[in-house]
Amino acid sequence: MDEKIDSSSTTARRERQNAARSNQILDAAARLFAERGFHRTTTRDIANAADVAEGTLYNYFANKDDLLMGIMRRLSDSFGSDAGKLEMAPVNAREHFFSLLQIREVFQEQNSTMMQTLLSEILADNELRERYYQQLLEPMIVSLEKTLRLHSDLGEIRSVDIPGTARLLASLIFGLFVLDVLGDPVVRSRDDTLERMITDLLFDGIAPEKKRTRIKRTQMNTDF
Repeated sequence: MDEKIDSSSTTARRERQNAARSNQILDAAARLFAERGFHRTTTRDIANAADVAEGTLYNYFANKDDLLMGIMRRLSDSFGSDAGKLEMAPVNAREHFFSLLQIREVFQEQNSTMMQTLLSEILADNELRERYYQQLLEPMIVSLEKTLRLHSDLGEIRSVDIPGTARLLASLIFGLFVLDVLGDPVVRSRDDTLERMITDLLFDGIAPEKKRTRIKRTQMNTDF
């Protein structure tokens, strides 16, 4: 029994060490890709920046493309995990979307360098662009569709085109990622003022309150 416990403990420790080394290499790769560009960075550069032998790097990643895919997988896992936690504790529609925007802000702050790396490459690489959509954007859209259906069924939002609305919201979130990477000072303010403003605009509209009331009355009269 003790031997089994020792073996299990050794295996768990080795897995943690491997994960830590893999993340160390990915961090170095993302930093260099963002600073120098993907094509001007060599695996030797990455190994030196990660303080490992180049041969050690190849124990974890086959080549630079594999490193880029590793960066994308880590981003996908991180955002998916945070969004999944939000779905496990649903709140009303307004607070649900506000919380999702807050998750985006924290995610961007923690992964800014990696996002910059990916966004600079997906425009030039068809395969990477397809994988980016499949691994990051599509799961986000599916999650948004699920959220919209939930709150629509609860009567918290009006009946809308779910697929179209989900893509509109995804484009908003993706646009905030791009603005952050480009260094927009408002998006980079790192407080929840922008997230709250966006949420209010989505749920309350941009028209003055009196005009919104008139529009609602007109729509109600048209319905009958």
